[in-house]
Amino acid sequence: MDILLLRREGEAWTAAQRARLPDGVRDSAAAHILVEFKYTESVTEDGILRAAAYDLFYRQVQKLSRKQTLPVVLSAKTPQRRRLAKWGFEESQRGVFRTNLPFVGRVLLLVLNRLPASSNNALVKLFASRKQERDAAFASLYRDETAESTELHAYVLGLSQTLNVKGELNMAEALTPEKVLEYGKRIRELVFETGTLEERLAGLNAEERRALLRLLQEEMDAGAEGGADNSENA
Repeated sequence: MDILLLRREGEAWTAAQRARLPDGVRDSAAAHILVEFKYTESVTEDGILRAAAYDLFYRQVQKLSRKQTLPVVLSAKTPQRRRLAKWGFEESQRGVFRTNLPFVGRVLLLVLNRLPASSNNALVKLFASRKQERDAAFASLYRDETAESTELHAYVLGLSQTLNVKGELNMAEALTPEKVLEYGKRIRELVFETGTLEERLAGLNAEERRALLRLLQEEMDAGAEGGADNSENA
């Protein structure tokens, strides 16, 4: 189980922090946000219970009150409505689901395919299972955020396009932030410096996607050769 812990310093989220936090989290008074991210797995009843249990154990160890923490399940896939109804989850705002059932009533469920593509949701929506939702998130980030930061634009570009093509290549699931940033910078140099605004927002065409695949394949081949050399020298 992978848990992301967001800890706030101060009495409330700043305006800059709220601008980066997704709906359901940005308005929470909790200073400790425990996020369990379901990327390839579907949300299950056990997963909801684990999030609630992790929140309980964390509060006990850290000696925190219930008001100081918020357990969140972030789902890349869209759960079936009948399952959500069975677990008592109702959509309080688009993409944000809450339940009043005992034991799991504190758990907040965020469905990435349902969250609006506003700038505060865009970073997490890059991991949505549906390509059109990822594309909308990328367009929102490019329009509202990345124009002010070349490095942020390169990182978002590398992440977005790597997620788009990863199913076409037998590549490792794990990518470091440094590698994603490197891919984004190389793609930016190859494509985006010469493209029009419309082309940038539309994403990569088939030829450009093949160029990215070549970059990823070269990286994988280089890594494999390096691993073989290390084995021979061991």
